[in-house]
Formats: sequence, structure tokens, C-alpha cells
Amino acid sequence: MDWQISIGIVIVVILALTVFRAKFKGDIGELAVAVMLKDLDKENYTIIHDIKLKNTSGNTGTTQIDHIVISTYGIFVIETKGYKGKIYGKEKSRNWTQYLSNQKNNFINPIFQNYAHIRAIEDILNYSYPDMIYHSIIAFSGEANIDSVEVTKAKVCKIKQVSEEIKNLSTEEIISQEDIGKIKEIIDKNKSHQTDFAHTREIKKIKKEKEEKIKANICPKCGGKLVEREGKYGKFIGCSNFPKCRFVVSQNKKS
Repeated sequence: MDWQISIGIVIVVILALTVFRAKFKGDIGELAVAVMLKDLDKENYTIIHDIKLKNTSGNTGTTQIDHIVISTYGIFVIETKGYKGKIYGKEKSRNWTQYLSNQKNNFINPIFQNYAHIRAIEDILNYSYPDMIYHSIIAFSGEANIDSVEVTKAKVCKIKQVSEEIKNLSTEEIISQEDIGKIKEIIDKNKSHQTDFAHTREIKKIKKEKEEKIKANICPKCGGKLVEREGKYGKFIGCSNFPKCRFVVSQNKKS
């Protein structure tokens, strides 16, 4: 029994170190972006770091956002990625790919992730600022090669280029400096105080519910039926409510 307990302890330690290492890498990237953003003019830009917002559009739970920059030129929402290696991806692709040495890893399109963040901000500001302009920026670490990323609307750059990208996008003032304070106040009022542990647990719960729906051939996005469809690159599983709903099951697995 002692050896079983020892193995159990080792497994727990390994899992804890893996989680800590991933979080540490993410925290370092977010800290680096925070440093870069200090270069912005404080009169025209107000910065919010690492905030969780309550979902107000009928969904439960929270949305965690790395950085929000409120400015007289609009709102900049920044998603930080600490990936190394060569990154391949298109703006509307469901997944992007990381090539690192001999490994190939798929990850969710960060533009989609950031769009969800923008929607969360938009939901709480839409009543007071319906014409607000939002800019999506994805910031990768300096060890990532993003030359093969194809985007048109969102901006994908290195962390060290974040401040410059924001300045380049700051072409026309649409709100006053007074509005910046009002917007920050609205965002602060909708801040969630949910712990990181609870947030992670909630994400896992949502993911599990999504997987169960897919196994039952139910679209997790709209509740429609999942059916086999014929596309440009062959057969795939997608929502029967296409084109209103464009949910597609991953080719690697039902997820």
C-alpha cells in the first residue's frame, strides 16, 4: 500500500507542476504586455489587466480577459499567447497549429477567444455606448514565428509590438477623456470576484457539457441536430441549421 500512496503523491506533484508551469508562462506573457502598455499616454489610454467579467447575455459564469485598453480612439482587447515555434492560422479557422521541433499541436483560434471577450464588454457597454469601436489584438511571445498567420481584421503581433499596434490603430477620436472614466466605472461594476479555481472548474464543466451534447449529435451552439455534410475538403460533421449556425465538429475528435 505504501508504494501505491507514493506513486499517487508523485502523480499529484507532476500534475501540479504542469499546471503551475503553464500558468507561470501565461503570467510572464501578461506581465510583459503590461510593461509594454506603460508606453501609452495616460491621458488618452486607461488600462485594465487580468479581469473577469460577469456574462450578461443569458450565459452563466464569467469571461476572463488579459488586458483591456480604454481610449479616446475606442477599446483595445488583448489576448496574450505564450506559444513558441512556428504558428499557422487563418482568421476564420476554428483551430490554429503550433509546430515546435517535431511536435504538432492544435489550439483554439485566439481570435475566436478574443471575440468572446469583446462580446462580453460590448454586452455591458452597448446601452451607453452602442457605437463603440473595438480592436482585437493577439500578442504572441518573442519566441513565436507568426509569419504564416493570415488575418485581415484582427491584429496579430509580438508582445513587444503591442504598444505600437495600438498607436497605429489610434487614428480617430470617438469619445472624450471623460467617457474613458465612465466606461471604466461600468466595467468595474460588472467585475466578477470568482476565484481562478472556480473559473477553471466552470470551464471544465462547460467543456464536458459540450462534449456530451456532441456525443448525442446535438449542436452545442444552437441545439440543432449534428449531421454529416459534404464540403470543399470532403465530408465533415456540422450543424443542420447551417448557414445560420456554422458549428463544425473537429476532425480529430468530436469536440
